[in-house]
This record gives sequence, structure tokens and C-alpha cells, in this order.
Amino acid sequence: METHEDQRMSETRPARLIAVGNRINLQVATTEQSFSAELERVVRMAVPHLAKDRPNLVALGEILGLPLAITGKRGYLSRHMHTSNVAISMLALGYARRMLHYRRLYPGISLVRSLLLSLSDVMYRPFEATLSRLAARHSIYLAATTVTPHVHCSTSTVDINRFGRRNAGKVYLPDGPGVYNTGFLWGPDGRLIGTTDKVFLTDSEKATLDLTPGELENVNAFETEIGKIGMAISLDAFTPEYLQTLDSLETCIVIQNDANDQLWASPSKTYDWQPQEWLNSVLGCIQDDYPRLYFNICPMQVGNFFDVTFDGQSTITRKSGNEPDPCCNFVGNEGFVHTVTGKAMKGDILAVSPWVEEDPNISRSEMSLAERRVALEQVARQLLPGGSRANQYPESVIWADVDVPVC
Repeated sequence: METHEDQRMSETRPARLIAVGNRINLQVATTEQSFSAELERVVRMAVPHLAKDRPNLVALGEILGLPLAITGKRGYLSRHMHTSNVAISMLALGYARRMLHYRRLYPGISLVRSLLLSLSDVMYRPFEATLSRLAARHSIYLAATTVTPHVHCSTSTVDINRFGRRNAGKVYLPDGPGVYNTGFLWGPDGRLIGTTDKVFLTDSEKATLDLTPGELENVNAFETEIGKIGMAISLDAFTPEYLQTLDSLETCIVIQNDANDQLWASPSKTYDWQPQEWLNSVLGCIQDDYPRLYFNICPMQVGNFFDVTFDGQSTITRKSGNEPDPCCNFVGNEGFVHTVTGKAMKGDILAVSPWVEEDPNISRSEMSLAERRVALEQVARQLLPGGSRANQYPESVIWADVDVPVC
């Protein structure tokens, strides 16, 4: 006998999921206008793939708005540096007066925290306004993340002249001393549906940027015409506690905005092959441990940001009882076993973006797993700053038509 719950789960809503993996570009961070044009280019990559017969959800990468920090006259010296730490130091010279203000307002905060608070308006206003406009222009759901405090809008002339752009009409100011890696979700009308702060931060987010972790109890799932959407930014999607929260909120679609700041085809800090470990998130979050999480869409921003590399492959996955197709996997991988629990994972990898080079097992099946990984890691190191193929990361757009269960 079919229950009411069965009937609900048999109802579906059509959607197209699109993941855009752009290459970060410091050259376009000269002005706010030039970076806004870059955001338009990134979204435009998805436009040829938009469906006409169903709603579209376009997911962009993690910390997409970070280059805004070095725009304008104050960022001139930073744009010509070779390492991120020196770039931050040079940026502080241009914002010293504002930094002093915030260190007086919030005693005990770090220098880098006071710098990021000083950047509130330039990091938030062009990012939010541009992507809101693009969501409305293309009638899409649009998601991305950036580094920002929680802000409020001021129309005070004094505030605008001191902290914003003259004659801008408004300025965004921090609500408090926290600075977050925040995910944004806009609707097809351009309105901001909601935001989510990253809860589980990486070592670099804590040590280099001094970001503030979000509160798990503040995580939300957003009701849309294609079902409930939740955001699990990078490391959050690896963390059972976070995924359990999204599942309890009856999330159907998990957006995993990402920018992996380690070599891709190489060992990670916690496992002997990073792409194998990455399955823990994009497949791990749709296992039976989380019965309501049906889809994961993981766009990977790639490229060299000064001396920091971002690399990876974007994916779209779906919950199912199927064994994943072994021909649809990350480079250098073998099998679909969760590297922490040891459990075999099930599900469908609906789309995966190509890496710089294909896995050698495709053309040279006689190579051992160890030999494949050595060859791939050599390529990964060539992409680093100063390498023979520096910054030659491919951009990508992947998509999949799905039927989202009414959870």
C-alpha cells in the first residue's frame, strides 16, 4: 500500500543544474567595473546551456568575489606582487586609516581582520549588485560565495565619503567584527533569497584570512520552485554534522561552491590522493545516511591567485541505488569508497568536468594506479606559478537535467 510519504516522494519538479568552473583572473581586478564585466563573462559561460522548458540553477565557485579586494587605486601595488602575503601587506598601506578605525571600534581584532572590515563596501556592493542583476537578466537561480562581513546599507553622506565611493548614493558597512565566507542565492527575479556562512573553515581561511566560522544553528534551506536548496561551502560538504543539519531541514539540492586551494592531482593533507578523498563530499553527501539529500552540484573555481593555486573538477551527482560508472570519475581515482568510513558509495555522477589532461588509464590501460598518479602529479606541478604550464587550467561548464523529488 502506497503511503502519503511515498506519494510525496514520487512527485518531482524538473530543473536544470549548471556548474560553472571559471579560472580566477587577477588582470580583470583593476576596477570594480572591469571585475563586474568578468562576473558577466563567467555567468555568460552558462547562457548557451540554459533550458527553456524548466527552471535553471547556475552555481558558481567559492570566494568568487575575492579579487575585488585589490581593485582601484588602493589595490595598485597589490596587483603587482607575486605572493598573497605581500599583496595583503601592500593592500594594508592603502587602507591604513580605515583599519585604524576598525581596530579602535573592535579592540583586539587582528590586522587582517581590520583590513577585511575596511573592504566591506568594495567586497560586497559590486558582487551582490552584479550577480543580482545577472540572475534577473537570465531568469535563473544563481549561487556564489565571497568573503564579506554581515553588512547594512547606509545612505549617510559622511559614511559614503569615509568608507565608500563618492557620489555612490550608498555604502555597505559591517554590522560587527566578524568576516565570513558567505554563500549567496538569488532567484530568477534577481532578489536575494538567502545567505549561508561557511561553518567549518580550512586552515588557510583561519590562519591567513582570519575568517569567522558561521553558526551551525543559523544554517538554512531555501524553499524554491525546484525544491529546497541548501548551501554546503567546500569543507562543510565533507562534514557529517553539517550534512545532518541540511538533511533535517529537508534539503533536496546541495550547492557545494568550491575553490580547492591545494594541488588537485596529488596527495592531500589527510589522504594519499586528493580526488579520491573529494568523493567523500560530492558522493558522500547523497548516501543513505542523509535520506533527503538528493543532488549535489559542485562548481570548482580554478587558477593561480598570486602564489595560491586553486584546482579541481566540477561535478553534478544524484542519489540512487546504482554503482557509480567507473568511467565517470576524477583523474587518478580507483573505485568509489569513502576514505574515512571505508564504505562503498552509490549514486550517479551525472557530469564531471575534464581536468587539464585525461587520466592515463584511458589511453594506457597497462599503467598501474601508482604510475598514473605520478604522471598526473607531474602535470599538476607544471600548473603552479613559475611552472612550464603555469595557470593553464581549463574553464568548464557542465549541466544535467534532473527531476527533483518533492521532499
